[in-house]
Amino acid sequence: MNQLSRLISFILLSGLILSACTPAAEPAEQQPAPTEPPAAAAGATEAAAPEPAATEAAAAQPGAGSGVQHTSIPGEPPTSGGEKWGDHSTISSTSPVRALVGDRFSEGKFERPYNANTMDVHFPQLDIDRAVVYPEDPTWVYAVITMVGRDAGDVFSGQYALELDLDRNGRGEILIMLDRPSSAEWTTQGVWVYTDANADIGGVSPFKADSAGASSDGYENVLFDQGSGDDPDLAWVRLDPNNPTSFQIAYKQSLLGGVTKYTAGILAGTSLNPALFDYNDHFTHEQAGAANPDLPVFYPIKGLAEFDNTCRQAIAYDPSGLEPGLCPVQ
Repeated sequence: MNQLSRLISFILLSGLILSACTPAAEPAEQQPAPTEPPAAAAGATEAAAPEPAATEAAAAQPGAGSGVQHTSIPGEPPTSGGEKWGDHSTISSTSPVRALVGDRFSEGKFERPYNANTMDVHFPQLDIDRAVVYPEDPTWVYAVITMVGRDAGDVFSGQYALELDLDRNGRGEILIMLDRPSSAEWTTQGVWVYTDANADIGGVSPFKADSAGASSDGYENVLFDQGSGDDPDLAWVRLDPNNPTSFQIAYKQSLLGGVTKYTAGILAGTSLNPALFDYNDHFTHEQAGAANPDLPVFYPIKGLAEFDNTCRQAIAYDPSGLEPGLCPVQ
C-alpha cells in the first residue's frame, strides 16, 4: 500500500506541476500587441505630410518669381519716333565737385550723381543721360532709359523710376520702380508699380519745396510687386540689347486707365523711397545741400546725395508749356 500511495502522490504532483506551467504560455500569444506602437509611429510620419504646403506658400511670396504664370510678354520697342528728352548729364559728369546746371532744390530739380559732402566721386550709373517713351503700341508702352554709364563692376547698381502724371498737374499718380536691372530677357523681377491713392504728393505747389508736403506719404499703394498683383504682366524690364548703357521698360496701356496724354519723368538713386515723393518737401534746403558752388550757403550736397532726375516730358500731346515741371518746349 505504501508503494501505491507513493505512486498516486507522484501522479498528483506531476499534474500540479503541469497545471502551474500552462498559464505562462498565454502572454506569448499576446506578444504581437507590443508591435502596435511602431504602427502609431507611422501615423506621426503622416502628420508631417502637410509640410509641402509650406513650400507652396513660399513659392507664392511676392517677388519670389516662381509660380507666376505670365501670359503676355513685351516684344521689341520701336526704333524710331517716340517722345525724347535729355538731362544735364554731360555737364555734371565732366565737372567734378559741382553741377552748375540742373540742380535747383527749391524747384524739384536734382543733378546729384555724386557722394555727399566732398562730391569727389561721380556715379555714372546714377547719372541720367536721356530717355525716350514709345506710346503707340495698343498693348504696351515702351521706355528706354540711357545712363552715362555703368558702375565700376559694369552693372546698373542703382534704383530707377519712371513717374507718370496722368492729369498733368505736377502731382504724379503712378511710379514704376526698378531695382538693379540686370536681365538680358524681359523680366518682372525687380519691378514695382506704386500709386498715390490719397493724392497728397507735392504739398501746396507740386515741384516747389514747401513744408505742407512734409506730411505726404508719397506713393503708398503697391499695385504690382514683381509679378504679384491683379495683372502679373503689368510691367517689365530688360537690358537694352543694343546699348550697354541703356535699359528698357515696358508697361501695359491698361495701367493708364484709358489716359493717352500725360507727362513722364525719370529718377535715379542709390536708394529710392516711394514714401518721400516729392523729395524737396521732406528735406530742408540746408539738410539736402546743393550741387552748385554758386549757392555757398547750401553747397555741397549733403543729406540728399547720389540722386538724379529729369524734367517732365509730354507724352502723346503738344504741351501748353504751363504744366508743372515740364521740359522746355522745343
